[in-house]
Amino acid sequence: MEGMLYKWTNYLAGWQPRWFVLDKGILTYYKSQDEMQQGCKGSVKMACCEIQVHGTDETRLDLIIPGEQHFYVRGATPADRQRWLVALGSAKACLADSKNHQKKEESEDTLRTKMSELRLYCDLLTQQVASVKAAGSSEMVPPDIEKLNESSSLLSATCDTFIMTLQDCMKLAKESFIPNINNMDISNTVLPPSTPFSDKKKSGVQRSISVEDRYTPHSTTKLGVTTRYRNLEDMAARSTPRSRPTSRTASISSQEGVQAAIASTPNNETKRSLSQPTTPTVQETPVVVNGASPSSTMEARVPTFFSELSAKFSDIQVPPDNSIPTQPFLDACTCIVGVFDALSPTAFAPVKMDVNGNIRKLRQKLSSDPEMFMKLQAMVQQEVRTKTTQVKNSATDALMWLRRTLEFIQEFLSEILTGERDMNLAATNAYGRTLKKYHGWVVRGVFALAAKAVPSMEYFLQFLAVHKEDAERQDFESIILADLKECVGGLAKLTAILKDHYETGGLESEEIV
Repeated sequence: MEGMLYKWTNYLAGWQPRWFVLDKGILTYYKSQDEMQQGCKGSVKMACCEIQVHGTDETRLDLIIPGEQHFYVRGATPADRQRWLVALGSAKACLADSKNHQKKEESEDTLRTKMSELRLYCDLLTQQVASVKAAGSSEMVPPDIEKLNESSSLLSATCDTFIMTLQDCMKLAKESFIPNINNMDISNTVLPPSTPFSDKKKSGVQRSISVEDRYTPHSTTKLGVTTRYRNLEDMAARSTPRSRPTSRTASISSQEGVQAAIASTPNNETKRSLSQPTTPTVQETPVVVNGASPSSTMEARVPTFFSELSAKFSDIQVPPDNSIPTQPFLDACTCIVGVFDALSPTAFAPVKMDVNGNIRKLRQKLSSDPEMFMKLQAMVQQEVRTKTTQVKNSATDALMWLRRTLEFIQEFLSEILTGERDMNLAATNAYGRTLKKYHGWVVRGVFALAAKAVPSMEYFLQFLAVHKEDAERQDFESIILADLKECVGGLAKLTAILKDHYETGGLESEEIV
């Protein structure tokens, strides 16, 4: 690919047009297309640099070689920048995939060779051990010492060689099965399979609930062990500790839960209490669960990103006519945008900008007549009556695209709830079921790059912890899943109402952007 881009030169000359050529993963620029024969002014290998989209300038992107050099370039239009962004990102991804594929093939070939050697040494070791046993169990008394010495002379050397080869095989196997996580920040500890957060080292990373400031990347990229679960129940069961008290809210408000808790304390008072009726109020029942009363368990509820949101979709009250209150809905949308910071604040920056832009349009519509537009559907109906649904920046169009993005978030979180541990696959599946059919090849390419930057499940869950020490709890994953389920339930109800309203009124657009 080649074309003209504006490059920042200095404060005196400012932005100057330069001719850029992208070929075989190397971006080269010349003073002009006519002066290409005079040689390039500079070049950068895409595999060595990072691509960053500017937060406010829709035509600018930055190419950064960490610790060395920065290239600031601008396209003539936002669409021009998008084309270059897709081309540069694809070149970078292809180089990384090719390099990793080649390295993986070399490792697999070496592993096969070592495995063949290991089988050879194993057979040799078996033969030598059999020879020693045969010499020691012969009918001759005493045994033939010369024959024993001959049989065991190479046994020690064979054992040493066998162990060294086995260690090499283990090392190669470990390297071969580590997933590719280029440009991804991972926790810096090795995690046991059954307790994903129990051994994490404490770090100085501070977290808050702020949508804008939640992303704090780590500086190291060591890998943790990934534990796969088949379903939500298995995930919750393996994350819940068996022998020590948990600060997760105990489910003992029902009759069965109270009886089960009492049965674990074999004394006369608790036995007598089994025959007495229990009330649904936990505080009135003198039950002790693993040494902690229900009231103390309730007080120790672990806060998460979803539970601490100031506005939640699950809290929105929808009347029988399915009219959705505008202000609570927009507040909940503003809060949920922070989930993109957990995926990748840089890669998903265009998505966040689009969502925030649609929210801003709806807020402007609401401010024009707060009483008339107290319900979302009232905004749409007003534009239907005035025949302004197709005009630029209409509330109808903004609400439609906002709903589609919320459907993507809903499907992505649903993938996690069903037990999907591969975040890249979860994001790709959710995108395919929601936004993909409305996007052209340029936007699809941008999302493909964003999906590659999605972190591991462990880091995603760690981000959702309000207090970093909570992520070390054995039951933290089950707590997160419970909050996810509540969020998905609220989202699904509201998006279904909005989608039905658009389809019934013939307002759903199939236009591809």
